[in-house]
Amino acid sequence: MENDLDEKLIEILSILTKYDRPVGAKIIADELKKRGYELGERAVRYHLQLLDEKGLTEKVGYHGRVITEKGLEELNKANISYRVGFVFSKILEKMYLSDFPRSVIINRSIVEGDYREVKKLVLKVIDSGFSIGDFINIRRDGDFITVETLCSITFDSYLMKKGVYPMIKYGGIVKFEDYEPVAFEGVIDFSKSSIDPLEAFITRGKTDVLGIIENGEGYLPANFRVIPNIALDRFENIIKQDILNGILSYGEENVLGLSLNEGEVGIVLVGGLSPICPLVEKGYSVKISAATDVVDISNIKTVSVSKRYLKPVKRKGKVKIVSVFSKMLSMIHKVDYCIEDGEGKVLVNRCCIDKKYEEEVLEALNRCYKMGIMVSDRVGFEYKGNNLVVTTICSSTVDGILIRYGVPLIPYCGGILELSKDRFIEIISYDGTSLDPHEIFLNRIDGKSTVLSGVRKAPMVARDRLIQLLKSLNWKGIHKVGKPNNDICGVKVDKSMFGYISFGGMNPFAVLKSRGVPVEVSALHGVVDYSKLTPIEELI
Repeated sequence: MENDLDEKLIEILSILTKYDRPVGAKIIADELKKRGYELGERAVRYHLQLLDEKGLTEKVGYHGRVITEKGLEELNKANISYRVGFVFSKILEKMYLSDFPRSVIINRSIVEGDYREVKKLVLKVIDSGFSIGDFINIRRDGDFITVETLCSITFDSYLMKKGVYPMIKYGGIVKFEDYEPVAFEGVIDFSKSSIDPLEAFITRGKTDVLGIIENGEGYLPANFRVIPNIALDRFENIIKQDILNGILSYGEENVLGLSLNEGEVGIVLVGGLSPICPLVEKGYSVKISAATDVVDISNIKTVSVSKRYLKPVKRKGKVKIVSVFSKMLSMIHKVDYCIEDGEGKVLVNRCCIDKKYEEEVLEALNRCYKMGIMVSDRVGFEYKGNNLVVTTICSSTVDGILIRYGVPLIPYCGGILELSKDRFIEIISYDGTSLDPHEIFLNRIDGKSTVLSGVRKAPMVARDRLIQLLKSLNWKGIHKVGKPNNDICGVKVDKSMFGYISFGGMNPFAVLKSRGVPVEVSALHGVVDYSKLTPIEELI
């Protein structure tokens, strides 16, 4: 993409983050070679000049370059296709580098707040057993508090060292009832997301760890791994030793709602970030960095409290978690909107808001409509007691219409689109999550520079027909239709395919959220007759 960095520049920025000092062209060239890029020192200097011109790096005399704040920000946004799966590869890297009990992987969180209260809340979680081991660092760093917890990958690494290789699958949140884990409430595949799943759920406010501790009901971040059943006896012998105790559940069938293939054993691990959750739940400002470093175990302390032993649950799960992709395909078949008649059933998202925010709701709807970042100008708007219930047309409605008119397509991913650079800065594949990506990213966009959007793919032979249908439909919700065999807003498209981008129907709800208005949302809530929806201009 014209506004995005190529992979070599991203790798150089990534290399610079590994050093706490200026780095010269020779070291960068050597590091690039390890990563599969054959660039000599002269070529590296040329690329560094490009980064200097963009303000992403800064030359420090003859010592070399350092990455700037702008460079760090760009590294976290650039080349979305390059970053999807990076979380997964980082996990494998850390598994290789750690060597418990000599070295461990840590999560690092920076907190603003009262030191004593922060420490009290963190230790409360560890005391309740919801951590990997009993290792923790809590220290004052100027005006901030740094909290370092053991990452669950430390246990994965230990298993591998003992001859049991766990396959990394999902991160999610587990529902608890009566102090016991019942089922996953939502999961994200590590290999199909640009964001760490547990970070996404925690920062989205999806956890309630304090609820579990205080009354036995709530939601805990957790990870899901798979091992072959041939290794089950060895695994059970390992966990009997109570090393890094953090297993919530395991089994050979449905494990907390997640199905397994024949010959597999599913393992649910406590999320290493669990001790941080009460801080977010209490409204503290927290910056989370998952699996950030591998450190010598002598650099992390053990807690003075006595960590409760977690006894793994082995019963078969009663529910079955399915991907949002499956839900979308099912819901799409309920769409029967006719372009010629302007009538039929459409899919809607739903939002409940206190009616005292009516003015803010109308302003958000009007603004999103004028910006063209909604699917359609039609909305549902009704009062129910003290609540205002708003429904907007879901972008999957367009998918249903196109399929109905003979265009085969694939809902691919949803995420955050940065409008100024026309690129995605975060995405999650629809087949890699059980929750709608737009629900996950709802509190991360502002409706001005960033908006919720989704990518669909279709065969290039159907491109002209799709464009014709969208023109006849005359809804505002399509951002752009890509060229065959070309990336679209940074997202890779398969050969002989093209992509198109639709704005998310939940953008007005995200705008309200960004303004501090409490919202309860439900993506793909159901179907309604188009004629029952009202044009926004009639509401204003």
